[in-house]
Order: sequence, then C-alpha cells, then structure tokens
Amino acid sequence: MTDALQIWLLSDGVPGHVNQARGLMYWMAKYRAIKVEEVPLRLRAGILSRQILPVWIRRSMDPLHALDWAYALDYPTDPPDLIVSAGGNTAFANVLLQRRFGVPNIFIGSGRRLGGDIFSVHLTLEPTGGGTNVVMTLSPSNVDALEVAEAGRSWRQEAVSWDKQLFCLACGGNGAGIRYRVQDWTRLGIWMTRVASEFDIRWLVSTSRRTTSTGESALRAAIAPNALAYAVWWHQNPEPIFHKLLGAADCNFVTHDSMSMINECISAERPLVVLEGGGGGPDMRYNNVLEKFTQLGFCRRLRVDAEFDRVPRLSAPASEYHNALVKEILGRLSIS
Repeated sequence: MTDALQIWLLSDGVPGHVNQARGLMYWMAKYRAIKVEEVPLRLRAGILSRQILPVWIRRSMDPLHALDWAYALDYPTDPPDLIVSAGGNTAFANVLLQRRFGVPNIFIGSGRRLGGDIFSVHLTLEPTGGGTNVVMTLSPSNVDALEVAEAGRSWRQEAVSWDKQLFCLACGGNGAGIRYRVQDWTRLGIWMTRVASEFDIRWLVSTSRRTTSTGESALRAAIAPNALAYAVWWHQNPEPIFHKLLGAADCNFVTHDSMSMINECISAERPLVVLEGGGGGPDMRYNNVLEKFTQLGFCRRLRVDAEFDRVPRLSAPASEYHNALVKEILGRLSIS
C-alpha cells in the first residue's frame, strides 16, 4: 500500500482562496492517498513585504529568515512531500517553504511578481507562457455534483413544501471591480419577483459576508414573500447549507463578482445563469474567463432587468475537467 502523501495547504483565511486549494485536494484524493495539514499564515506589513520578498527570493537569500520576517505562521515539525496554496499572500511563503524543504509546490492564481516557473506547477485560468503553467478550464472546487445533488434532494424534502421548480440565487457583493448600491439590490429583488411570477417558481436565496447587511436588507425588502421558498440571510443567520441549496435547485443563479463562487456553481452541474448587475465591471481577463465558460456551455450570462426566457442547457460535466486537471498535475509531478 502506498504511503499517504504529506501535503501542507497554506491558508490565508480567505474563503475564495482556501476553498480552491481544498478543492484540488478533494479531487487529488480520488487518485492518491494523501494527508493534508492546513497551515494558517498572515503576511506582515503587506505592502512592504510584497516589494521586498520578490527581490529576496530572486537573490536566493535565506528562506527561513525571510519567512520569520514576513510571515506570522507556525508550520508542522515533520516535513511535507508537497506544498499547495492559492491567493497572492501565500505565494511567497509557498516558494520559501519549498526552498527550505526541497519538495514540489503547487500554486493557484497570480504569482504576485514571481515568475510562474518558480512553482513546480502553476495553475491559472489564462495562459502565462511559463513552462510549469497548467491552464485550468475550471478552478478546483470541493463541490462534487453527485454529493451535492443527494444532499440537496434530502434537504428539499425536509425543508421546502413547494413541489414545483426552485431557482437558487447565490449572492456575492463588492468585488472584481463591481460595486453594488442599495438600488442595485432593490432592482435585483424586483426582477426575482417578476421571474417567480412568470415561471411559477420559488426562490432559494443565499447571501454572503460581501453582500453587506445594507444590501441584504434591501434585497430582502424587494423580494415578494410569496416568491421565496427559503432564504439564508448571512448577516442574520449564516447557515452553512450553500451546497444543499445548489443541489436542491432546478436552476442556479450567481452574481458575477466572485470567480470562486461561479466555479462552485458550475461544479454543481446544474443549469446556471451568471447575473450581471451593480456598477463598474471586471477587467478583460475576468471577462475572458466568463466568456470561455459561456462558450463551453457551463453557464449563460444575463443582465439584471433583462428578460429571462429559458433555463439554459447543461454542457459536459464539470467533474470531467476536475479529474483531467488532477491527472495532469500528478503526471507533471511524477506522482503515482
């Protein structure tokens, strides 16, 4: 029997980052025995550290000294076989620990002034041109469509009496260049009420920390009570049932401000609509990824206030892409 691969998952505490790394571990565990230890860290003096650490790393200076100076972290005594992280604030620690222990490392996302080839495998949604770059179709997610569907089915039987179609809305908030005002949330709630009436459906709703309590209150006030089947108002009672809601719905909707949340919804393998509202907008790279998702049939993009005329059709299962990604990574790292 192959010994379990000892993996350090570096965590900056940001859910969108940590969940990507956890997602990669979830799918890797289907192919290889692994033991994952999460290592929380905090980057001290963020702006100064981001300026100094790239120079420090390029000059191959003492990695332990750099870690002690730049980070608050307490890593395990036993060395790892592999280091994994996502999110820019973990990138420097990822490299410094790799140099300290001489093991492969995987990084998900932008390398924060570090060349991608400094990682054994550098995962991005768009090509960087680096030799170790692996372009992902989807970001890793610990959402398994079969498990989500079963959990959603059970939850729906217990919690919802509505026996017709359910739509689910996952609400983010300010992010990716998008800013929401109170009137944006009000407009969304009015639109949802209209869709509920026209399609004879009821809504499942899950807000989040980024929705803000003001935005959440505006949305709640704008949705007609008879349009709702169930709601998780995060600022009042943050129930951890997001995946159950995704699995219970016949069609999912997600605001366009969080790439990690969009990837989770795609991984649920339900018809998906990405709702575009608020002011401002994402940059070209973010838009390119959304357009790729649309072309692959993962989702449909729709402006709030626009006419919703149909539930989109499903494309190839997201699980196929997650499995293919893990196989490529293990091949590159020569891990069997």
